[in-house]
Amino acid sequence: MQGAGMKAMMWGGKLLALCFWLVFGATLGGWLGAPFEQLIQLLAVFLLLLHCVQLWLFSSLLRGRSNPWLDRFLVLLFGIFHLYMLRSSAVVQSVPADATGGAANA
Repeated sequence: MQGAGMKAMMWGGKLLALCFWLVFGATLGGWLGAPFEQLIQLLAVFLLLLHCVQLWLFSSLLRGRSNPWLDRFLVLLFGIFHLYMLRSSAVVQSVPADATGGAANA
């Protein structure tokens, strides 16, 4: 239950992040009014800098991936929401397939 709830929350966060970047694209197109344009663009610059810091901090996690450039791009878009999913998949892959077999044979 906890794993499914956390996964749903991560997907929800990714969806909200994608909505933010779409709103940012709308500001670049000039579809929003003057006070909102500057605030959203400033927030986008801050968020992009924050995601760059996350790339720097978690570079060792991304280095061993099969397609690290795609993961880097997704971290720039989604930030910690993508990193958390990568980290949880790395933990699942590191668990041996026969974790209980050794205890049964002893």
